[in-house]
Amino acid sequence: MGKKNNLALIKSALEHAYIKQDKIVLHHIYSLAQDKAVEQPENLTQRHFALMAKSTLYHLDYKLTTESIQHELIDYFFTIDIWQYYDLCLFFFVHNMINVEKLKPYINDILNQYLANKLSTVADNMVAPILIAFLESTIIQKNTAITKSLFLRLDFLNLFEQNMTFQTWLLFLRGLFENHKTKISDAYNIVISLHMTTPQKLFDHTQQYYQRLTRRD
Repeated sequence: MGKKNNLALIKSALEHAYIKQDKIVLHHIYSLAQDKAVEQPENLTQRHFALMAKSTLYHLDYKLTTESIQHELIDYFFTIDIWQYYDLCLFFFVHNMINVEKLKPYINDILNQYLANKLSTVADNMVAPILIAFLESTIIQKNTAITKSLFLRLDFLNLFEQNMTFQTWLLFLRGLFENHKTKISDAYNIVISLHMTTPQKLFDHTQQYYQRLTRRD
């Protein structure tokens, strides 16, 4: 089975397990992916699949990975000229376990390439989810400067106006960042009225963790 099919399979498996917040399944996916990576040390794709699984597992508790793994991934992103669908999927899945400060140049590069129409059609489709996921990570990691900068840029560009999922997530994250209960409530009302069960579950997870985080401060 080719790299493209394998990517589709692990992407789907990780997304489903994360939505269900299923640590057992995520541990199992990571174990299988890590075994293959060990068996094929020369295969960078297998290594990336293992890191994608590891990061999805870490996303449940918003943990960062070791400095060495962060550097490994940053070194890979540094080599990218034009972002391909594979690269964007990797970024989407691993970014949350990396310090967002280190990723700032790459999120800017992705957005700039999108605006310059340099990405393929299939790669284009990953940009909106990446922007939302990265924005969430900046809020969770409490990097206020990057959060504000990204909100300002998205407001100025007014992207994805017709993408209801993107706009609702943007509203929710803005409410979370601003501690604006009405915006959070409005975002929940939208997903409930449109029966968008997946965003609702993820809103719950993000908000519950963020509330615990802010209570500790």
